[in-house]
Amino acid sequence: MSRKDAVILASRTLAVLLLVWVFSDVTSLPEIVHSFRRYQAYAPRPSTDLDYIEYTRHYYLIRLAFLVVRIVGLAAMSRWLFKGGAEVEELLLPSALRENVS
Repeated sequence: MSRKDAVILASRTLAVLLLVWVFSDVTSLPEIVHSFRRYQAYAPRPSTDLDYIEYTRHYYLIRLAFLVVRIVGLAAMSRWLFKGGAEVEELLLPSALRENVS
């Protein structure tokens, strides 16, 4: 197996691992959307519940936003690693390391 084949194998293995991570995050998306919508539609009574409701509403909004960003970012990284190319080869096997191995 040549070094180039090893780099392709490693990059595609990492891409599949990231894709599994994306699917795992996608499965938790309905739970967070449901929780966010519950607190978004909740009309708090004018008492101490207001602070808790606002906190929980913002908590689930932030959690949902970062989950979506993580899903998109990991999917993009997975696609980039799977396509390969000179940038991926340089990332996984830098030219300085390639010269020392030779």
